[in-house]
Amino acid sequence: MGALSLAVSFVALSLAAAPVSAQTVEQFYKGRTINLIVGFNPGGAYDPYARSVARHLPKHLPGAPAIVVKNMQGAGSVLAANHLYNVSPKDGSELGLIAGSAALEPMFGARPTQFDGQKFTWIGSANDEPGVCFAWRDTGFARGQELFDKELVLGTSGTSNLDFPLALNAMLGTRMKLVRGYNGTSSIMLAMERGEVQGMCGMVYATLQAAHPDWLRDGKVRTLMQIGLERHPKMGDVPFVMDFAKNEDDKRVLRLLVGWTIMGRPYLAPPGIPEDRKAALRRAFDATMRDPAFLEDVARQRLDIASITGEAIDAFLRDAYATPKPLVERAAKILAQSQQ
Repeated sequence: MGALSLAVSFVALSLAAAPVSAQTVEQFYKGRTINLIVGFNPGGAYDPYARSVARHLPKHLPGAPAIVVKNMQGAGSVLAANHLYNVSPKDGSELGLIAGSAALEPMFGARPTQFDGQKFTWIGSANDEPGVCFAWRDTGFARGQELFDKELVLGTSGTSNLDFPLALNAMLGTRMKLVRGYNGTSSIMLAMERGEVQGMCGMVYATLQAAHPDWLRDGKVRTLMQIGLERHPKMGDVPFVMDFAKNEDDKRVLRLLVGWTIMGRPYLAPPGIPEDRKAALRRAFDATMRDPAFLEDVARQRLDIASITGEAIDAFLRDAYATPKPLVERAAKILAQSQQ
């Protein structure tokens, strides 16, 4: 009996020491409900993108979980980013959608961030969102070079349409005069039609196309400059902001200030989720961006899709976070003007 007991104990210990088979991605997600935390208010510009992805991504993810959108607005989506980094489970059961600019916030110290933008699990972005500077047709502005030669009066509402012209004035020497206090881009566009201001700088090109397709079709506005990390094929020979930079240091500062437009609608998960779930989420997102049913859905809503991969976001952020401290401080000083 003593020998038998010893044998049984040995088997039990062996079984206890044996590795438990890992849960597959499909097993983890099957029958599960995933939260998608959106860093902006319900009904805002990010909300329809989130809900469209929530409808279509599950069929491309093993286990086909349900996805529920939850809004957590505040501080330009920094509150949602803080939550995802510090509170959300690190298992792939909670995802997020935040502003691309929020990923760089820790570098500048303008808001109380509690995350490192590089360490998130970046899944992909639904949009590469170049901005534009444009002027009403009757203002006499027709070419980008004229932004350096004479004053263009712009309406601003405290978002990229304020940060971007501040950056161009400081870094390139453009002469844009900023009229603050407008309540969003719609009120600025109405002010342009009324002749209160002459233009806007920093509006997403796709948003301009969706909001006022007649403005571009009928030549009511002149597109003066495209703003982003790279020249965008949609805008042909419209002058590109980086072409006006005087040296490589100035280009690096501009990349910090405007380069985040390549990740205009980025989806992410907390840091440290299992690698197989990270890979599955990225594959599912990329497949969703190509899904004819998804593309038909967003087209009905007049939503623009120009997706980039999670790997491309990682590469951009590695370069951004490697920027020398003196150049980061230059960028932070420019952004601080928007708070004045």
